[in-house]
Order: sequence, then structure tokens, then C-alpha cells
Amino acid sequence: MLRDSDMIGYTGGGNIGNVYLDHEEPRRKVFSTFVNNKTISFPQSVNFEDTEQGQEELRKSQEAYNKNPNLTIVARETQSLDYFKKNFDANVIYTSDIVASLKPDPSEFKREGVLFIMRQDSEKVVNEKLLEQLSYKLNNVGDEVAQTDTVLPFKASDSNADTAADLDEVRISERGWLIERKLEEIKASVAVVTDRLHGMIFCVLTKTPCLVFDNSYGKASASYYNWFEDLDYIKHTTEKDPDKLAPMIEELKGYEHSYLHEFTHSFDELIDLIKK
Repeated sequence: MLRDSDMIGYTGGGNIGNVYLDHEEPRRKVFSTFVNNKTISFPQSVNFEDTEQGQEELRKSQEAYNKNPNLTIVARETQSLDYFKKNFDANVIYTSDIVASLKPDPSEFKREGVLFIMRQDSEKVVNEKLLEQLSYKLNNVGDEVAQTDTVLPFKASDSNADTAADLDEVRISERGWLIERKLEEIKASVAVVTDRLHGMIFCVLTKTPCLVFDNSYGKASASYYNWFEDLDYIKHTTEKDPDKLAPMIEELKGYEHSYLHEFTHSFDELIDLIKK
């Protein structure tokens, strides 16, 4: 049913590379099969590891991507932009992460407590003991600490469910309200500590003070310095001493954070490409 005049838009994220082959292998098949269609890989980060396996997977992706003369790869930070340009023949453009285009509805809320949004996967580099010590210090100054994540493969059937039997798959029709619920959870926090790129972006959108650690290959820090460094309520850190981290969070809590960054302009080149 696909016509040559149809456009293929492939999902963005942070999964181009050898770490998430369940995403990379289908992407190769799409890019190398529908070579007559305008194909856009929406804003992505890239990570082919500097190992024998990582470089072999890079070769496979290069072979597949380079078969498509109508492919455009969208990089969401300059680290990935440079990598794509160096290693692939495709057209490459640069925008912020697509989630930055969201405009959450304003709502009245009272901010309480510090929310940790931390990875539990192969990209995690923040020591769990450091987080425990930081949580303890925040509790000592009166900040209640809660934990959550931006990855939600399942939803609980009720607010107290924590066993596999009580979990249900997330349906496409439910995604919108689940995102809104996550944004509300972040809005209700006086500050957020995260190593997730979208944890940081959700804080940008909700004007929530946020302390950002990096992930394993630097996409969180790269995005911070490309897009969010001028926001006084978002701060990246490489500090590993909880005695120094706790005061940094207390300082972030003091910002008025009334200025909301405008990202609309960053998508102009992508919009023009879609319209052509």
C-alpha cells in the first residue's frame, strides 16, 4: 500500500546504536527497504560502543542506512550530530528533542519534596550508595524524597500495586494521560534529581528545579549544554560528594524559575523538510 509519494517518519529517542538492537535491527530493515520514500529519523542520540561488537553493528547500520538516498537523520545534540555526519552518508539535521515541543497545560499545585528520577538500565553510571547518602542528607534538612522513572512499560492497576500480578500493559489510548500524570508528579516536586534526558526535559517544561547527572555516553550533559544551560533552574553536575550535592539542590530550590525557554524555532528545519 506504500506509495513513492508517502513519507516515512521513524521514531526518535536515544536508541540508535548497538545497545538497543531490538530497536536498531527493525530500523535498518525499514531504512534499507523503502529506499524510494522520503524517510526521516526523528531526533535521536547515537551510541555505537568502541568495542568489536559495537563497531560490527555500526558497519551493519552504515550498510543499511546508506542504501537509502532519501534518508534524513535528525540529531538532538551536537555530540550525535558530529557522529552522524562522520559515519553516515545520509542527510543530517539538528533539532532539540521532540519532547521539548510539548506545551503542558498550566495548573495550580503546591511543590513538596525532592523527586529522584534515576535510570536502572545499562546507561546508569550514578552510584546507588551516593543516591542513598544524598537522600539521607535531604531528609535531614526536612525534604521528603520520593523515587520514580520516565520509563513505564506497565501501569499499576491501583496506586498501591507493586507486584507483577497487579500490572497491566500500557495501551496507546492511555499514553496521553500517563504523560500528563507524570508531568503533574514532577510539577508537585520542589526539585528533581535525574540522570534521564527526559527527566530533565520534563523539568524544563514544568519549570521545576532540576539537578542533572549524566548517563553512560554523555547524551544528558550534551543536551544540557546545547539547549538548557541558560536556564537558572536546571543545573548539570559531575560532583560525587553528597555533602556538596545537597547544598546545590537547596540553592536550586530558591530560583523563581519564571522564565520558560522557547524551543519552537529549533524545529524549523525539520518542519521545512516535512513540508517539501
